Amino acid sequence: MNNITIGIRDVIREFDITKNKIEFTNDLNIFLNISAFNESRGEYYDIIKSNFNDYMGKWEIDINNKFLILSKYIKCRKLPYKIAKDEGFEMIKSEKFIISMLVELYAMNIIMDNENISKQEISKFIQSELELNDLKIPAKDIILNDLDYYFKDKKLMSLCRENIIKNGKALKNALEKTVKEFERRKKIKINLETKIINNEIENKENVIISEGHNELIIKENLKLKQEIEKLKKEIDITNNIINEHMDKEIHLQNEISKLQKDNIDLLNHGKSQYEKALVDLVKNMNDDTNGNLLDRLYCYCKGDKEQNLMFIATNFFNVFRQMGISPRETIKLGSSVSIEEYSFYNYRLNKDISDIKLCEGKVIYPSWFYNSTEILKPYVNVKGE
Repeated sequence: MNNITIGIRDVIREFDITKNKIEFTNDLNIFLNISAFNESRGEYYDIIKSNFNDYMGKWEIDINNKFLILSKYIKCRKLPYKIAKDEGFEMIKSEKFIISMLVELYAMNIIMDNENISKQEISKFIQSELELNDLKIPAKDIILNDLDYYFKDKKLMSLCRENIIKNGKALKNALEKTVKEFERRKKIKINLETKIINNEIENKENVIISEGHNELIIKENLKLKQEIEKLKKEIDITNNIINEHMDKEIHLQNEISKLQKDNIDLLNHGKSQYEKALVDLVKNMNDDTNGNLLDRLYCYCKGDKEQNLMFIATNFFNVFRQMGISPRETIKLGSSVSIEEYSFYNYRLNKDISDIKLCEGKVIYPSWFYNSTEILKPYVNVKGE
């Protein structure tokens, strides 16, 4: 059997449904539609198989033996629902697929809120609602063929509608998610009304109005329509501004995330460089070419071996010079200096003199530099109290 020609009649025949065919069609349609929005894990076919007996149990069908025909029907008539469940809405490439889902689910929600409604009324109402929401969908795309069964027998309309109402929550959820996807693709905000109110018929049946009164109403309606159009344009402008600000916010959030990552990378790099510098210092101080300074100092402190301290000290300073660290007599050692109230920060002092206006001291240790940058001031021994 060719997939392209599979229809509900083929399913009914294969499932051996001989009675209540319209009710069965309605049940199956609702079940296949809402299954695409089931929150349970698993693909569309898995959801269908696992829930079939719970939902369609009264029809006493062995779904495992009959699933081949159902899967062919799904590929032919419910493919967008299957894609939405298995791969996500974004993988539905055809806009007609989204339109068919939107219209079918919207129609079921309208039927839920309106008794004894005709197919023509639904089609006309959906078209007008879509136009009110600036959705320019041609009339030929208002596809209601899959709901033909509902309108063919007035006696069964009530029964079919009861099952739609029974699944109202799931159908509303399905419509909302489809609308959101439509909004995402069109970048608009839409609102769909499910209550059909035909004021023209009510006026003809219940109200007798004069020509002058009728003309006044027409003018008021025209004015109201113009105000509505103006408000819609203002809403569109506001939505565009909101979307623009949201795009900027997302961009800024991405920039902040990038900067935070860069800062973490810099901190990690700084830490690794610091650790590397310490390791290099230890290795250089204990290298054979520098006389194994750490080994010698350790043995000297332990008293295990007499060491040449002059040799150790000389090579010790050579290692530091190789790394850019060196002492300098910016003020000659042994020189006397006057330390004033605001100049004591130029020296390292052996005691706090912040409360002394003027005192003298002697330079006993040099300055220390890293390359050309002074990292320690000269050390001064302050005289007296």
